[in-house]
Amino acid sequence: MRSGYHRPAPGQSISYGVPARQAVPDAIRQLCLTRVVLVTNRSLANSGGLIEGIRAAIGAAYSGEFDAVRAHVPRENVTGIATLLRDTEADGVVGLGGGSVCDAIKAARLCLANNILDHQEMDRLLPPFPAADPRPPYIMIPTTLSAGEYTSIAGFTNEAESRKQGYFHAEIAPSIVILDARMTLATPPRLWHGTGMRSIDHIVETWCSTNSTPLSDATTLHAASLLPNALLASRKDPDDMASRLDCQIGAWLASQGMAAGVNMGASHGIGHALGGVAGMPHGETSCVMLPHVLRFNASANNDRQSALLEAMGSKEAALDDAVAQLVSVLGLPARLRDAGVRRDNLPHIAEVALRDAWVQANPRPIPDVQTLGALLECAW
Repeated sequence: MRSGYHRPAPGQSISYGVPARQAVPDAIRQLCLTRVVLVTNRSLANSGGLIEGIRAAIGAAYSGEFDAVRAHVPRENVTGIATLLRDTEADGVVGLGGGSVCDAIKAARLCLANNILDHQEMDRLLPPFPAADPRPPYIMIPTTLSAGEYTSIAGFTNEAESRKQGYFHAEIAPSIVILDARMTLATPPRLWHGTGMRSIDHIVETWCSTNSTPLSDATTLHAASLLPNALLASRKDPDDMASRLDCQIGAWLASQGMAAGVNMGASHGIGHALGGVAGMPHGETSCVMLPHVLRFNASANNDRQSALLEAMGSKEAALDDAVAQLVSVLGLPARLRDAGVRRDNLPHIAEVALRDAWVQANPRPIPDVQTLGALLECAW
């Protein structure tokens, strides 16, 4: 008989389909903010009217800006944002960008609340150490489909050790998320489609997880019926705002199991190592690794994989083939070597990945570095 435990996802408000120029002032009023810092990355800061529109929407509350967030969130980015929040005496922060911007703000708020402004001291907040609640309140406008805005985890990189790390705190997620498809138009197609595949990975590894719940099953099945078709439609017509919004809603639904504590599997866990060691974008790690992990896991959960394949409406014979076909149609890399990963790095990547909690939670156990190395070789 099935049993388990469901932990509620972070409490937050989601605005969808409302233009950011309207939703941002409404969010600022809801949270009673008066001094707001804007955080983004270089490409969005230089994208023309996009960032200017958000500054204008913040209005008189605008108090400063951090526009140097880098991929995989180096620790220095985290403490740089925390320092700016302190120096401006900000009572709110607005993020515009993808998963790196989102995670950088989440981690920075936790550091600020715990008086950590030196990146070398950030280990003090790693589990199991207790931490004060993050501050200040946070509004996120995602421009990709990575969906970190819905979770209580903030990932960042210890560059000295080429290792991904993460904070967990129940209050770390944004208070308000604004889904405006217009804010995604400047996102490069490869990044848009790659992070969409990351959300496909959320669907698959949530549904196939060893601790999925009735609620996560419901949200992932609906996401599976929505997101793949919406991704294909947004590729066919990049200006189709309805398809882009469906992608955003699909990514939101796909993340709800993970946000509520459902474990991911080896595709996500290996992705952490590929990002930390080889600098590979997380969306592209899912493109490459998910089909191989599905084949590896088929002996443990083929019935679950078949049910998800049916929900996606795919004509392929197996879920791994359906995922691989979607990657191909979206024009994304299907091999590690196509994404710039060197073969001589695979042993180190395997060693790092084996320690990852989600590799250890994989539905079919991965007992040793040799098994993991063989999986990486197949993907190379």
